[in-house]
Amino acid sequence: MQQKKKKPAATPPPQPKPALSKSIFGFDFKVKCFILLGVAFAFYANSIFNEFALDDGIVITQNEYVQQGFSGIKKILSTDAYDSYYRSMHANQMLAGGRYRPLSIVVFAIEHSIFGESWTAKHIFSVIFYMLCIFSIFYFLSKYLLKKLPYGEDMAFVATLLFAIHPIHTEVVANVKSLDEILSLSLIMATCIFSLRYLENKKNKDLVLGLVAYLLALLAKEYAVMMIFLLPLLFYTLTNKKPFQSVMAALPYVGVMALYMLMRIGSIGFPHNVPSDEILNNPYMLAKGTQKIATEWFVLGKYLYTLFVPYPLSSDYSYAQIPYYNITDLPVLFTLLIYIGFTYWGIKLALKRNVLAFAIFFYLFNIAMVSNFLVDIGATMGERLAFHSSLGFVILLTYGAFKLINKMQLETKRNVLTGVLAILILACGAETIQRNAEWKNDVTLFTTDVNTVPNSVMVNGNAGARFIDIADKSKDSAKTIYNLRLAIKHLAKSISLDKTYTTSYLNLGVVYFKLSEPDSAKMCWDYAKRLYPNHPRLKDYYALLGQCYLSRGLITGKNSANIDAAIQIMRKGIPYDSTNANIWYNIGGAYFTIRKYDSARIYWTRTLQLKPDFKDAQRGMSALPPQK
Repeated sequence: MQQKKKKPAATPPPQPKPALSKSIFGFDFKVKCFILLGVAFAFYANSIFNEFALDDGIVITQNEYVQQGFSGIKKILSTDAYDSYYRSMHANQMLAGGRYRPLSIVVFAIEHSIFGESWTAKHIFSVIFYMLCIFSIFYFLSKYLLKKLPYGEDMAFVATLLFAIHPIHTEVVANVKSLDEILSLSLIMATCIFSLRYLENKKNKDLVLGLVAYLLALLAKEYAVMMIFLLPLLFYTLTNKKPFQSVMAALPYVGVMALYMLMRIGSIGFPHNVPSDEILNNPYMLAKGTQKIATEWFVLGKYLYTLFVPYPLSSDYSYAQIPYYNITDLPVLFTLLIYIGFTYWGIKLALKRNVLAFAIFFYLFNIAMVSNFLVDIGATMGERLAFHSSLGFVILLTYGAFKLINKMQLETKRNVLTGVLAILILACGAETIQRNAEWKNDVTLFTTDVNTVPNSVMVNGNAGARFIDIADKSKDSAKTIYNLRLAIKHLAKSISLDKTYTTSYLNLGVVYFKLSEPDSAKMCWDYAKRLYPNHPRLKDYYALLGQCYLSRGLITGKNSANIDAAIQIMRKGIPYDSTNANIWYNIGGAYFTIRKYDSARIYWTRTLQLKPDFKDAQRGMSALPPQK
């Protein structure tokens, strides 16, 4: 019996693409990359023309190892980040745990070898590294973390865009020294990418790249320590591994951290607290009872607030800008509730293998690193310190935004997101570009920030010093006096907030020197000497007193009736600048005027011992009557 031929199975009609594959914005990964990089460059292009500010001098221009270029790299890799500065100040390590962050300093040394002391080159590379950081974030979010979510690549794009335009990042980009933050986050992203890629394809090359990226991330800054906890969470939420398998997959990275700890201990010793009576390095020194922990919780709340409302911004939040709080204060209790809720939400999502758990704990673990809970970081708060945590923040913010527009039509979603992002880009761009200009140099930075954080010891002190610089450049005597008076105002304010702030006493003495008030200058420098006997600048400052007393004496001596008083004033300068031939010569001339020829001879003889070719002193000696 002949069998009937089976009809070929009908080809199923094409199925509509699932929502997962749709794109709200209608352009591919490469185009999104170009948009993100273009926006990042546009936001920070004007920072390229800046000079150095804040800690740039300590880390770069005053760092002898950076100035040695390639030959200084070995020393950079084997010493504390501030070793050169400490030695120049005749000081020991001042910050708890030390600072072993050689990677960015190695980059500065290489830049110095190639481009010299070029501000522009270093700022260009800061912007380039920031753009690379933006790319690494977008790649990780779109190809891994958010890939399986509906509109995952669009969520990755929006989250990365929010990160790129967030004004709180101006300090990280505009302050060259903060390259350590950029390198750290970029390399953490690289660690996540290569570690996940290895779990996908089991290629040893990806494992090696992941381990190298992790070591470099640790050498950039200490944040990467938290990846020991975050990697197992990442593996658990994004792969089919069980909890134990996820932990085992992270073991090679534990080995890398052990290697890093050996390098760190070999270079700067074991982690230890550094006793400090300097409140700028120990901001909770005066806190009583539970005030320290309460204020630390308040600061965590302030970080969250600043991420939502990044205005106004400041380069410093140190003592006494943020007052001490008590554990029963409402802002503290409110912050506690928020973070407890965050933690509970993160645990709940982690148990469900929800990728948002990684975003939550990425925020929490990184903010914990700078909270002063785990280790005293020598600071209360800093905008740069929220750089890593802000990534977790923008992911959660983006997820919330997409949940709000979830039921809208595709076109409506596109219009809503485009409109909101356009407004944010304009608002954030205006603030960021303006803030970049304020980071131009120390003068623009501190004379601006002193109005934002009027109770900061450090900012008042630096503002005072910068008004001295402005006075020095002024050609109008009235404006010079005005700026010197502003310097006194801010230096006195910083001293009133912290009576042990040596730098402000030194600078206040400089102001009085410039106002020809040597007794006031001496009083300030004497006080600084009691606080910091080995300060390297004291000798130079005291030498100024000689010139100051000379100038004051010459003014007094213009009236012939005041010659004796003028002599007494000028003689005050000799103990401070005994090798200044002009002081000796003018005292001799004053004695000659009142016909005390023996005294004139003594002072002019000393003048010629110091400066044998001093013509006026030679003529003076010739004019003296012969000795009897």
